[in-house]
Amino acid sequence: MRATTLTLRSRLLLACVAATLIAVFTVRAFATDQAKTIRTFIGDSDTQISGPVDKPFSLYIGDNLSGVTDPIKSAYVAASGIYTGGGTLEFRMNGSAPSSRVFTLPNVSAPTPFEILYKDPASTVNPATAGTYSYTLNVIPSGITVSAFGAEVRVTYRYVPDSCPDGQSTNEKAKTIRTFIGDSDTQISGPVDKPFSLYIGDNLSGVTDPIKSAYVAASGIYTGGGTLEFRMNGSAPSSRVFTLPNVSAPTPFEILYKDPASTVNPATAGTYSYTLNVIPSGITVSAFGAEVRVTYRYKPACVGGYPATGAVTSVVFDTGVAEGAAYNSILWKGTLGGPGQDTGRVRFQFATSNATSTSDPSWVFYGASGGSCTTNTWFDASVSDTPVELLCPGVSFSNKRYFRYRVQICSANNCTDPGAATPVVTSVVVSWSP
Repeated sequence: MRATTLTLRSRLLLACVAATLIAVFTVRAFATDQAKTIRTFIGDSDTQISGPVDKPFSLYIGDNLSGVTDPIKSAYVAASGIYTGGGTLEFRMNGSAPSSRVFTLPNVSAPTPFEILYKDPASTVNPATAGTYSYTLNVIPSGITVSAFGAEVRVTYRYVPDSCPDGQSTNEKAKTIRTFIGDSDTQISGPVDKPFSLYIGDNLSGVTDPIKSAYVAASGIYTGGGTLEFRMNGSAPSSRVFTLPNVSAPTPFEILYKDPASTVNPATAGTYSYTLNVIPSGITVSAFGAEVRVTYRYKPACVGGYPATGAVTSVVFDTGVAEGAAYNSILWKGTLGGPGQDTGRVRFQFATSNATSTSDPSWVFYGASGGSCTTNTWFDASVSDTPVELLCPGVSFSNKRYFRYRVQICSANNCTDPGAATPVVTSVVVSWSP
C-alpha cells in the first residue's frame, strides 16, 4: 500500500510537469531557437583611400525573430586592404561617435596587407524583427593610404524556426552560401577566365529581389605594381579595376569584388553558369583563389510541417527515500499523431542521483536500445499507457533518492524526418518502490 501511495504521489507531481509539456508542444515552443550566420557585402574601393569615405549598405533579415530575446548574438565588420604609411584607421557606424573604434597601424616601408575585425561598441546593427535595415560604415584613415579596400558585415542571430503546420511557410528566410570559383597553381600575369557554377536549391518563387548580396572574394600573393581587374562573363559594365601599389617583396592580398552590373542574380532555383575574368596588369599573381558569397531570401520548404523532434527535461523529483528507491518503469498518457493516431514516437531517457542540484556531475541521462545503454540512446515508449521497464545494461538507476526524466516527441516514426502530425503527451508516470 505504501508503494502504491508513493506511486500515485509521483504521478500527481509528474502530471503537473506533463501539463506544461502539452502546452509547450502544442504551441511549438518546444522547438529550440536556431541560429545562423549571414554575410552581407558592404562596399569596396577601386581607388586609393586617404581620407574619410562612407559605405552605405543594407542588411536583410528574413527569419522570424518574434519573441526571441536579444536575437543578435554577433555583428561585426571584416575590413581588408593594403596600406602604406603609418597612422590610424577609424571605423564608425552611421557617423555615431559612440560606435567609433580607432585602430593604430604601424609605419611600414612597403605596402602591407591587413584585415581588421571591427565590432561597433554601440551595437548599432541590432535588428529585433525581420526586414531590411540600412546603415553606413564610415571609414576614416589618418596618416595612411589604403588600396583595394573591401568590407563585409557578418551577423549571427537566433530565430524561431518556421512552424507551417499546413506545409506552407509563414515567412521568408535568408542564408549565405559560399561557392568555389577557381584557383591557379601557376603564376598569373595576363588575363585568365575562371568558369564556375552556382547552385540555388531553395524555393525563390514569389520572392521579390531574392539576391540580397553577391560578391567575389579573391586572394593571392602579388609582385610588381599595377592593377587587377575583375569582370563577370566578359561584360564591360561588370568591370572593377583595383590599383595595387608597387611592392619590393611578394605581398598577399584579398579583394572583395562586387559586380556593379549584378550579373549573379538568380530568380529561381537551379544551376547557373558564370565566368569570372581575372585581368592583371603590371603585376604577377601567385596562389590565386576565389569564391563567390551569395546571400539570398527564400521560401522554406516545410516538408511535413513539424520539426523532427522536440524534447523536455523534467525537474528533480524527490522520492523521500533516504537510502534510495528502486525504479521500475515509465509510461506516458496521451495520443500519437495523425488521423489514425499512429504517427510519431515518444521516447525517454532517465537519470537518478543523490544530489539535488541539476549541475551535479552525477546526473547523467541514459536510454536503452537494442541491448545498448548509452547517453545517446532512448527507451522507446511508442504505445501510450504501456509501461517500459527501466532496464539499462551496465547502469543501475536504483538506490538513488532523486530522479529526473527527459521525454522526446518525434513527429515522424523514424525520429529523423519532419512529419505532418505530432504526438500529444498529457502525463508521464514513473513507477518506483522504496
